[in-house]
Amino acid sequence: MTSAIEPAAGAASPRIRATYISFSYLAVWAFILYGVGVATPYLRVDLHLTSFQAGLHASAMAVGTLTAGLSADRVAHRIGSYWLPEVAVVIISTGIGLIAFAPGLSASLTGAMLLGLGGGTLGTWVNVGLSRMGGPDSRRLFGQANALAMIMAAAAPIAIGLAASGLHAWRVAFAIPVIAFAVLALIRPRDSEERSSVRTPNSSLPGQYWFAWLAIMLAVSIEFSFVYWGSTIVSKRTGIASADATLLASLFVVGMFLGRGAVGRGLGGSRAPQVLLAAGLLIALSGASLMWVSTVPAVSAVGLLLGGLGTAGLFPIGLTVALQSAPKAQLQAAARATLASGCAVLLAPSALGLAADAVGVVAAWTIVPVLAMVALAVVAVTPRSAQ
Repeated sequence: MTSAIEPAAGAASPRIRATYISFSYLAVWAFILYGVGVATPYLRVDLHLTSFQAGLHASAMAVGTLTAGLSADRVAHRIGSYWLPEVAVVIISTGIGLIAFAPGLSASLTGAMLLGLGGGTLGTWVNVGLSRMGGPDSRRLFGQANALAMIMAAAAPIAIGLAASGLHAWRVAFAIPVIAFAVLALIRPRDSEERSSVRTPNSSLPGQYWFAWLAIMLAVSIEFSFVYWGSTIVSKRTGIASADATLLASLFVVGMFLGRGAVGRGLGGSRAPQVLLAAGLLIALSGASLMWVSTVPAVSAVGLLLGGLGTAGLFPIGLTVALQSAPKAQLQAAARATLASGCAVLLAPSALGLAADAVGVVAAWTIVPVLAMVALAVVAVTPRSAQ
């Protein structure tokens, strides 16, 4: 991936270093986020949990993320955003410890909630930093950061699987992010600008921001609907085995990686964000619709790939629009964007599940194309000044 920051000028070098360290923080968090999902079955066996109790860990993480979205900016205004990543890392490490060595369900759920809180706080700090460093070109930085994060997310199941099979101790894999965070804390540049401008009081976010906020929530809702229910709808519609459908569902992740890599390379950089968001939503809508009507696995596979490609750029581009609409309150804007993501992760998969119980999986999947069409309407009515 090419960098969105040109390294020609010597003065730019510290900023380039800070950019890649921010990328690394986000990548380590992605490892943890996906790793917890992979580790949940092991945790279920170790703690003798029911499926429902094991599933509560995802909800607890989402609640933690919601809390971060409401509080990260206030914490930064109290202690200074300079110290925000260290606070976030301590919270995350505590959460990892509770999950890895939990004596029972209450401790592991507390750990999951702390992970969401720390991860949401860390993501808020990273997004503000990348927005400041990238300026008008920050969508490229967001795309690059999220593409790298997806690589680390894909590495988590491998690391945990190897630790479980080779060492008979899945918990060992979670030493990797703790060590990585410690190294990043040691090498992180100490930005004097960040230190001197950390206690700006909250101000009201502009009306245009909330259009972008809603677009982010809808985009993340679409993304996690694919993640949680994509393989199920393919299995139901085509009749293939669940294991085969799960394998096909990896094409959604492939599409996400390719799409975010394209955003990171500046594809469509001359286009207005409104155009890029609309294009992504139309592609995602096409993918979701194909999965709904298809009874052929190969066609469903195309739908999954299109879903990933279309969804990939929605969050980084929407986040860019949101932060640029509130240049004097970026920390607050980033925190509330974290809140939007938390709401989506908590509500969208659950809403699909409730609908599936009521009317069946196939009928419930129509929620996803509807979300895409609502998002298209939001993008269409967003004031141009917000873009």
